[in-house]
Amino acid sequence: MRGFFGRNLQRAGAVTAAASMALLGLTGVASAASGEAYASGTGVFGSANWVWTKSGFNTANVAVRDTKCDAHKVFVFFEVKRTTGQIYQTKHRENGGGCGSTASWSDLTYDAGYYVKAVRVVTCVDGGNCFRSTYQDNPLT
Repeated sequence: MRGFFGRNLQRAGAVTAAASMALLGLTGVASAASGEAYASGTGVFGSANWVWTKSGFNTANVAVRDTKCDAHKVFVFFEVKRTTGQIYQTKHRENGGGCGSTASWSDLTYDAGYYVKAVRVVTCVDGGNCFRSTYQDNPLT
């Protein structure tokens, strides 16, 4: 009987170790959650991707393209919604290159100093309309 219990105890330990490793693997994926969005309309197209943090994002890549030959600059930024409901805008990044040009920025960060619920990408034509993506929810908050 002693051998029977010893083998089962050994198997239970192996199963527990495997389950722990699987859980650690899932935790690693959740801590590197990423987001992406785009916003476009007449004269402008913008896109972004980022890695979430609880209070914002990091390693963000943003691009904005002028899709209309109308001598108007285009720009892109994020609207950040905190868990309290307040909405803030990040720095506006401008593309003044003209018809068909694209401007991009990489490795951007944003820290609200408080939990961030969601973000969305906003693109605008200078002196014209702005276009917004849907909010992307932060899976870490």
